Amino acid sequence: MTEPSSPASGHGHLLEAFQEIGRSLEIGRTADTILAGLRHVLPGCDRATLCAIGLDGRTVICRRARGRDSLSAEPPGADLGGLAEDTIARSVVDRGRPELMELSAEAAASDPDLSAGSRSAVAAPLLGAGGRRVGALLAESADPGAFSERDRAALASYAAGAAPALERILFHEKAVEGRELVSEMEVAGKVLQDLLPHECPVLEGMEVAAAYEPCSQVGGDYYDLIPLGEDRWGFAMADVAGKGIPAALLVAALHASVFSLAKSSLTLRVIVGRTNQLLYESVGETRYATFFFGLLDVPLRRLIHINAGHPPPILVRASGEVEMIHASGLPLGLFPAPRYFEEVIQLDEGDLLAFYTDGITESADRRGDLFGRDRLAEVLRRERDLGTPAAEVCDSVLKAARRFRKGAPDDDQTVVVIKAG
Repeated sequence: MTEPSSPASGHGHLLEAFQEIGRSLEIGRTADTILAGLRHVLPGCDRATLCAIGLDGRTVICRRARGRDSLSAEPPGADLGGLAEDTIARSVVDRGRPELMELSAEAAASDPDLSAGSRSAVAAPLLGAGGRRVGALLAESADPGAFSERDRAALASYAAGAAPALERILFHEKAVEGRELVSEMEVAGKVLQDLLPHECPVLEGMEVAAAYEPCSQVGGDYYDLIPLGEDRWGFAMADVAGKGIPAALLVAALHASVFSLAKSSLTLRVIVGRTNQLLYESVGETRYATFFFGLLDVPLRRLIHINAGHPPPILVRASGEVEMIHASGLPLGLFPAPRYFEEVIQLDEGDLLAFYTDGITESADRRGDLFGRDRLAEVLRRERDLGTPAAEVCDSVLKAARRFRKGAPDDDQTVVVIKAG
């Protein structure tokens, strides 16, 4: 597996791989595409294996990629032993988390999933909606120390983006057999919900909470909180244009790319610039995303950020003053190299900062009037004055938008609140 010529081109190839993964309903072809894309995630990988688990719990396919281009595939439908007991693949599936390890000759020889010459390995579970085990991805190298903690995180992110495509095929095959009918939209909705953080971190001197309400047609909301060490966190929020499976796949690609870039200790401008470049080069003019990315320094209560066309965060000061933090840059994917500028939000004790997607502010009532930013700001100011916990503030925002429109949402609705104690 060859190393990409540059980080930007590597991320472009990776996004192309994510797009290709979702185009087929044939599990063998999809498995091959996932393995081919893995070379852009782990260029030091000598051998890779993908095992998928059917809805009945049995292994349905196991494919292996060796060297640069050679693919060796086992026939689908058989239990191939790829998830046998006491193997790395079985371990990551059972535990539901990635593993990184150095291998002795004895350990490699005792695991049927491994090549006898492997001296390092990294593996990640393929998790579907609700944490259902879809399978495992395993990468090996003959070089000791070939993989790092960063590689483990990168593989986990790639697996998170690839798993929904496999799960969609498994559901589709079951529907074709007449056993169960699950629409693509339902699967895509589960995909997006599974990518969002299951819980917010506990931060010293701050409360962080989030709430997400999907619409009946799958949108493209995404947010993430990425631990960076030393009481610093990366915070990302995006809204991808469009709905359905294409939007879900693009969200998965953004999730994987932003996570990898944030973990690489790059500057904000580089992170946002490269993310813009991968969208521009890979998805064409019909796809773009509004994007907010910041680095939160918890002890300093400071958020250094870039807003690429995303709805302005709303800052409610302890004094009751309301500030709109407007975008300083263009949405991602529209132009090859727009300029982005960093800005700083300094939080003081008692301040409340809210991030949201336009599914909230563009909620419309029966007359066509929009909920709007002013109504949202009023809800936030009232709840801040009442001393409402961050999680309840999020709930209040969604309830207020729901009462206003008096019906199901037309778009996904996401809100994240940070309160400085």
